[in-house]
Amino acid sequence: MLDPFGEEARRLVEEEFGGITELLTIIPSYVSEEEALERVSFDWDHVPRELLELEDIKDLLTFYALLGALAFSPYGIEMELVREANLRVYLERIKLSPSLEGLSVPLEKVKRNEIPPRDRAILEKTHHREISGGEKEKLRLAYRVHLSRFLSLWDGSLKEVYVRKGYAYVTRDQALELWKRSFERNFERAVNLLYEVRDELPNFYRKLYERLGEIARERFRERLEKFGRAEAGPLRFDLFPPCVKTALGGVPAGLRNYAITVLLTSFLSYARLCPNPPRRDVRVRDCVESLDVIEREILPVIIEAGNRCKPPLFEDQPHEIKNIWYHLGFGLTDKPTLEDSGNSPWYFPPNCSKIRANAPELCKPDRDCRNIKNPLTYYLRKLYLESRRENQGKGQDEGSEGSGVRGDE
Repeated sequence: MLDPFGEEARRLVEEEFGGITELLTIIPSYVSEEEALERVSFDWDHVPRELLELEDIKDLLTFYALLGALAFSPYGIEMELVREANLRVYLERIKLSPSLEGLSVPLEKVKRNEIPPRDRAILEKTHHREISGGEKEKLRLAYRVHLSRFLSLWDGSLKEVYVRKGYAYVTRDQALELWKRSFERNFERAVNLLYEVRDELPNFYRKLYERLGEIARERFRERLEKFGRAEAGPLRFDLFPPCVKTALGGVPAGLRNYAITVLLTSFLSYARLCPNPPRRDVRVRDCVESLDVIEREILPVIIEAGNRCKPPLFEDQPHEIKNIWYHLGFGLTDKPTLEDSGNSPWYFPPNCSKIRANAPELCKPDRDCRNIKNPLTYYLRKLYLESRRENQGKGQDEGSEGSGVRGDE
């Protein structure tokens, strides 16, 4: 299989297995942990023939087994391990394939007479005798992509590509770059989707996730020793999703209880104490040894946001403080102890769909909300990207110390 998110893969998932949830249910009966882990354990500089020649069904099952494991850690070194290893496998297969048909990027082969001869001669340097046939082949505009789809994937300048009549014309290498971006986005979308159903997954995936963590820690050992791994830490308000920022600013009477008690309490507590919970039934006392962090860093933020409401929530409804502690899992009380943790559920942040349904005024998505299903995964993703940028910057600092033609549309 050339693309686990391509046309054939989508058909198999939907028609042969009845959807991704059903597929994940049956995978443990057909795939062992070892078979799945083979996809990430090889030397990344050389993809083994066995992985390149996997038959389609086996390929799909082992790949989705890893996605299921990532449901327990959507943003972290485990995700990076699975994404990068499988990107190498599929990219190598695609490079060996004579055709790019069926990929998740809708590529169309270019007919010879589509491009005016003069433009083609300039772009492909057909008259340059000093350029070898192999080099000219790399310059050949072999595929076209509708401009709307192209712009959603291309991160360079339009001056780098040939555009004509609503299509971007690309070389095979440029087509591969588009596919890589498409793979990464589809991969992230799938992991976000599975994060919402992780509690329903068989125990096979939790065990697989734990073993992925072992492999990832070894693979990225040097980097982790230098920069560490992101864990629970001080809240990064600048990385919060729009709905949470709106709630922090105070809301009108009709939104107060949902915005403050339901959304803000659950989001802030998980984001600060347990940003990547291993399961939904986790308790606060599983994550902290005292209530100090809640009383110093979480509760004051919630109360301030409530006071910004019109009218102020806790002046109007002083009993709502008890409800805050109830949603944190301590039961209906205003004087909890750590031992009370577990007297009620520690409510998980509501999914984006529930926020839109119950408090649509809070849902004002930005560009980073795309493919996100829960406010907490938005925050996790932003933390992950921020950490990656910082680590890359540190690595560069340490290291420093030691043409296209655009046609008519």
